[in-house]
Amino acid sequence: MRPTIRDIAAKAQVSVSTVSRVLNGKPDVRSETQKQILDVIEELGFSPSSVARGLVLKRSNVIGFVVPDITNPSFPELARGIVAQAKTYGFSVMFSDTNHDNKVEKDVVRLMRSKQVDGIILSFDLANKDELERLKSERVPVVQIYRKSAKSTISTIAIDNESSGYKAASYLAGLGHRRIAHISTGMQTQSGHERWTGYQAALRDAGIEFDEDLVVVSDNNAAAGSSAMKKLLNLPVPPTAVFACHDMMAIGAYEAIREAGLEIPKDISVVGHDNLEISRLVWPRLTTIDTHKGQLGRAGVDLLMEEIKAGKALNKEVVFSTDLIIRDSAMALEPAEVVL
Repeated sequence: MRPTIRDIAAKAQVSVSTVSRVLNGKPDVRSETQKQILDVIEELGFSPSSVARGLVLKRSNVIGFVVPDITNPSFPELARGIVAQAKTYGFSVMFSDTNHDNKVEKDVVRLMRSKQVDGIILSFDLANKDELERLKSERVPVVQIYRKSAKSTISTIAIDNESSGYKAASYLAGLGHRRIAHISTGMQTQSGHERWTGYQAALRDAGIEFDEDLVVVSDNNAAAGSSAMKKLLNLPVPPTAVFACHDMMAIGAYEAIREAGLEIPKDISVVGHDNLEISRLVWPRLTTIDTHKGQLGRAGVDLLMEEIKAGKALNKEVVFSTDLIIRDSAMALEPAEVVL
């Protein structure tokens, strides 16, 4: 029969309420009494012995994961990697969505700290860089994941976004395209800025003059991607290819291209970013950039555990490379179609 709180109280010669206060981490129990109760918990193997170890170490065995937009298809795969890896350490994960609201981000972090999470994995944009630095100054174990904050000294798990943008645009340039558009998330996020920088570098290396009319800033969703693509198609000289900063924006671009009576990739080539599940289900299957999100999630937990164990900020940055996944949405431009 499994031991109960009453068994612990009887063995430790204290009241049931005193055992309950110790199990709930209440501060109003003398240290020697707390030790006596924890020793009995270990001895009896109470539900389970890790409870006692957690109390001794002042740990909850829970970490937080804060996402800016739970509807963004990138985050579920990231979360799956985080949960799986946290489980290997005996940790659970507390989730929260902030809907891109900087104030909500701060409130959520405050709530998680009140719940005594042992550390937090989050994905903040540039606007909340000060909040990251405050957490560091207060010695809260924190890992920024999937995006970097410029000049931040918080430990980070990220991808090489500049290389991603370069690979996508360079691939299209290699197919003979000269009018290569970019649907971007803009400069507010480090990822958007870096992918735009990589895109520009690829054009430059291919001897293609940058045309600011071919860059449209958009929100990261299909509807916004469709609107952005319509603007590009209405240019006096439309693009023959487009690199979208996210797969959902590319899916929106598909819609606009088809509504214009054009075919992919015969009339216009499309490359996305993130390799979401939907990218291989649409037709034509979307050529995209794989960011290995599950691997990033697992690495984020590993780094957070390092910080928890060290008891201080480690200021590490781990950057993962990305891969171009070639499918069916881009093709070589016929010589007669090349626009100089």
